[in-house]
Order: sequence, then structure tokens, then C-alpha cells
Amino acid sequence: MTKRRQSVNISEIVFFPVKPDNKGLQGFVSFTFNDQLRISDVAIFTRLTGESYRFSYPIKTLKNGKTIQSVYPINKEVETVISEKLIEAYKDFLAKVK
Repeated sequence: MTKRRQSVNISEIVFFPVKPDNKGLQGFVSFTFNDQLRISDVAIFTRLTGESYRFSYPIKTLKNGKTIQSVYPINKEVETVISEKLIEAYKDFLAKVK
């Protein structure tokens, strides 16, 4: 059985900047995935080198104190597409606010 590549469409990207902190937090982003699912509260951080970005997806804290990821890319291919699209949009956002 061959693996079929899924189409990944990221749209309606909205950034919510915050005052950058010493951990690299730049803000939060929300976006629509494949015109069917709205994903919010994804944190955008600069990497330690300051040359690129990484994303932290929402987590939920259970009553027993355990945390679980509530939303996350299911595989590397989807993660790459989402990251590339969000980074491109974030750079465009930064250029407009300067």
C-alpha cells in the first residue's frame, strides 16, 4: 500500500504579538487548517540562535496535574508545511508593523 500525500492548506493566519521575553516568546498565532479546523493559541518562539522560529502547540492540564498536548501536527510533513507557512506570514507581519 502506498502512502498518499495529503493536501495541507493553511489560511486565515492571525498573529497576536506580545512583548518578547527572555525565553524567546514572540506572540501567539491562530490559523485555519484545510478550511475545516480553526487552531488557536499556538505560541511562536525564536530559537536560541535567533535565526529561526519554533512553535509550541496548546496543551491541556488535567485535574490530576498531568499535561497533554491537545493539538499538534500528526507527522513531520504536516509540521513542515504549517511551520513554513506560519513563518512566511509572520515575517510579512513583522515587515508591515515596522
